[in-house]
Amino acid sequence: MKNNSTSQPIPPRGSSGEGGFFNLRVLIGLFVSLTGVFLALLGFGTFSNISAQSNTASDGQGAGQMKVIRAVHSDLSRPLRDQPRVWPQARERREAHVHLRLPIEHHDRPDPVIQSSFWQQQMSALAVPAPIRQWAGMAGGICNPVNPNRILTCGVPPDTNGAVGKTQYVQMVNDALQVFDKFTGTSLLGPISIESVWSDFGNSFNACRIGGEGDPIVVYDRLADRWVISQFAKPHGLEESQDECIAVSQTGDATGAWYRYDFRLTTIEDRLQDYPKLGVWPDGYYMSAVMGDTSRCPPGEECPPTPLGVLLGAKPFVFDRAKMLVGDPTATLQTTKGIIGKSFFLPSDLDGIIPPPAGDPNHFVAVNIAAGEVEAPARGAKQENAAPHVAQSAARLYKVWNFHVDWNNPANSSFTLRADIPAADFTMLSCVNEEEERDSKCVPQLGVPDPLDAISDRLMFRNAYRRFPDGRESMLNNFTVSANSVAGIRWFELQRLHPSGWTLRQQSTYAPLDSTWRWMGSIASDNQGNIALGFSASSETIHPQIRYAGRLATDPLNNLSGEQHLFDGTGSQVDRPCDPDDDPECVPEPPQYRWGDYSDMTVDPEDDCTFYYTNEYYKKTSEFYWKTRIGYFKFAQCTSPNKAIVHFIIEGRGTPLSNALVSIDGIPYGATLPDGTYDAVLPPGSHTYAISNPAFGMLTGNFAVTSGETAVVKPTFD
Repeated sequence: MKNNSTSQPIPPRGSSGEGGFFNLRVLIGLFVSLTGVFLALLGFGTFSNISAQSNTASDGQGAGQMKVIRAVHSDLSRPLRDQPRVWPQARERREAHVHLRLPIEHHDRPDPVIQSSFWQQQMSALAVPAPIRQWAGMAGGICNPVNPNRILTCGVPPDTNGAVGKTQYVQMVNDALQVFDKFTGTSLLGPISIESVWSDFGNSFNACRIGGEGDPIVVYDRLADRWVISQFAKPHGLEESQDECIAVSQTGDATGAWYRYDFRLTTIEDRLQDYPKLGVWPDGYYMSAVMGDTSRCPPGEECPPTPLGVLLGAKPFVFDRAKMLVGDPTATLQTTKGIIGKSFFLPSDLDGIIPPPAGDPNHFVAVNIAAGEVEAPARGAKQENAAPHVAQSAARLYKVWNFHVDWNNPANSSFTLRADIPAADFTMLSCVNEEEERDSKCVPQLGVPDPLDAISDRLMFRNAYRRFPDGRESMLNNFTVSANSVAGIRWFELQRLHPSGWTLRQQSTYAPLDSTWRWMGSIASDNQGNIALGFSASSETIHPQIRYAGRLATDPLNNLSGEQHLFDGTGSQVDRPCDPDDDPECVPEPPQYRWGDYSDMTVDPEDDCTFYYTNEYYKKTSEFYWKTRIGYFKFAQCTSPNKAIVHFIIEGRGTPLSNALVSIDGIPYGATLPDGTYDAVLPPGSHTYAISNPAFGMLTGNFAVTSGETAVVKPTFD
């Protein structure tokens, strides 16, 4: 690779350059550049106010088809490595003994796509690479540990997830966060409590500061080289309300400063969100959540009881990425005014160096588990190709919605059902009966009678989106089903050749002919289309283990070609509730079945080949003392994609210009750092750019790069 070479861009408007003569080539270049500017404005919206400050407004308002919500509070933190550590209050944090279920009435049918025994006989662990390295992640236990250098999080499940960046790996579990060197596994920060991220945020009663409730998520924004973390929180004194706390790192260093935001998503008139999941997209940070009923009876009226552990459906959200990248306090979110159907969906989360087409909406994917569910358009949503108020066929469907956001005019935003793709039948895995009692189909463990919940009513994190050099787009998803009398994983790949619609490329239920139950999956692909599926594995003869399976892009479709062990647990999870005879203040709870609630497979953004996976296990049989593991592996056949690095150096009136938004080829990419620089990773070829800042206006230009090149582009505002 040639380092520090300088490209020769057309001098941008607003900077000095040599004159030239008008010809057809200039006209074409001008047209391409202006087109890029127009698309960039659509994606980034109007110029952002880049100063980070508190904002007291917390109003939610209906705007056209969408509800627009401003942040309750926002600011820029000190570097996280310098933040005072806040230890969780000494409390036992147990989530519901079974996961809150979506309102489904699935009609089981034989599964015709269980991976064939013939192919399984050809399977070999050697077909899937062994771990290159794996190390201990965070662990569970009791709060307020005696040793101040270590934090043990409280309760179950851990909600294990993580993401990999240029040099770091960030892991999150309930209550805690840790930053590692991605190559060696050496801890760079933490573990620290998530509350430490928000330790000096807002007033002393701010929900993010003292009311964190879990369901943490971390994703890596590879276009901008930023980290995004979130969890939901309960506002002090507002029993029926719930906030989403989101922070975006100021740089690619997760131990540095963070732009922090508190959004109040629910009020007494609204619904309570649970199980939020994030996806990175050029025009926003998208989120899905399942919604519960927070309404109360009017005074003097008797209300029907709410079914125990049943949720109402799903809802989409989008946060203004462009403004959050620069800490703009006017950042908003948009969401539909109503709940969308009964099936839980996931937003697409971008992998790879090739972004989606300019202006492409985010794609939410669900599997239609609810037989005969009514797909009527909810308030604040549009649906196409679906008859409202009419029960759909009981046939299984992979469903795709488009979330188009318009930050300048929310009335133009829409959430539209775009595809109903026939899916192979399957049998649902149920862990509880209608009386909320343990079902014999729950996941067994070695040495204990306590089964584990498989969370089989929804897709599992993430909806991994990738665009390949030939233009093909892919989305990979998975969920747990019953197969061969055990738990198996249905995985599927949707594809699109833009501008055609989404179709099914492959699907299969991974359930080898053994007694092992496989569940809690997470799936992704590398830049050549090789696929890795991570999951938990357990049975009556083994403790829960962390495994992964995979396939090469050249393998026969609909098959995984091997399986590896990342780490084998040596203990099982048990439930040991308190005894009222021994403790008069004891309040017995139902048995604890929760496991997961999710795991996370991500792909190294540098080589776009190496898979990183994190999940939970137990070292010793216990209730709260779970462990987590992080490991990475790579298919030997994978090579890094052709790419170039473009190093922008942006100045305004002779000084480095921070928080300038950078669009490339009409697609919002990132923002400049405090030193006025921004690095973009791009496919080789010709590109246009647009640089915007509210104090200086906009610059446009173009450049060309070759594979392996590091080019320097220096737009300057006069």
